[in-house]
Amino acid sequence: MTNSMQNGAQNQSQNHVQNSSQILEKDLHEKFVFYGKNAREWMRKCALLLPEINRLRIWEKKGFENIYEYARILAGMSTNAVNDALRILKKVEDKPELKWVIDKKGINAVRPIIAIATQETANFWAEKAMEMSKNTLECYVKEFKKEHTEAKITKSIFRPSTESGHSQNLFSELKMELDPKIVDQLNKLKGQGNWNELMQKLLDAYQAQIEANKPIPQENAKRYVSAKIKNHVLVKTNNTCAFPDCTKEYKYLHHTWRFALTKTHDPDTLIPLCKAHERLAHAGLIENENQPPQFWKIKLEANKTSEKWQKVDKWVSKYYT
Repeated sequence: MTNSMQNGAQNQSQNHVQNSSQILEKDLHEKFVFYGKNAREWMRKCALLLPEINRLRIWEKKGFENIYEYARILAGMSTNAVNDALRILKKVEDKPELKWVIDKKGINAVRPIIAIATQETANFWAEKAMEMSKNTLECYVKEFKKEHTEAKITKSIFRPSTESGHSQNLFSELKMELDPKIVDQLNKLKGQGNWNELMQKLLDAYQAQIEANKPIPQENAKRYVSAKIKNHVLVKTNNTCAFPDCTKEYKYLHHTWRFALTKTHDPDTLIPLCKAHERLAHAGLIENENQPPQFWKIKLEANKTSEKWQKVDKWVSKYYT
């Protein structure tokens, strides 16, 4: 046998061993994933039974010291998992919609909404819990609470003055630690004016400087955003999420006019967002999305007849879920 024939036989044998190893690894991984999914499903079903088992003291009748020992030995549940199940299921016992979500996705899926959902709103929140991940749902609940609280504040504070007939206004305070030399310069710039006017002038000047260096849109583009456009977009928020009041570091450059529809990277419609707010955008739950971010707020339902939703967002949202 020649050397070339021997080498060929060795390579063929090595390839056979390698392929067999890859097939075995794939089979093991797929089995583990399958078993893991089934384990989580059965654990969810066990959790749903715990309140009634505890109420009837079945654990005692079966010779266990307490519900924790019963759940640990028979289902491998930890003390924290049992406490979670009993506490959360107590809160949703009059909300079958949320119990259904727990059956499908587990206790964690409803954790962000147990304090806000009522019998009247349980169906609304159940739909949100099924559509969103836990982190996205937490973000949505936070924005929901903030918006509704602000609505109440606005109603009570922005009311006609009995003396002048003008609306009263509400200003926020911003505390900063500044170098004394900077404070002196700012005071001189303010002069006899007020801080609000000065800060607006400084912001306008900063914005004008950014706009003066704005790159042209990148049309018929590939997915990659050019460094020039990316840097321009990120300098507007100093690498933070652009959603109002969010100070998290950005995770995605989000196309408010979906890239899949336009094939364009436009610096005016490319917005840095954190993971949770980007998920809300693709869930169709940001109102005024095609306006600058300062006008954004969440909405209750997505417009599922829009081109964005039909051609892009429903698929992205499904993938995320």
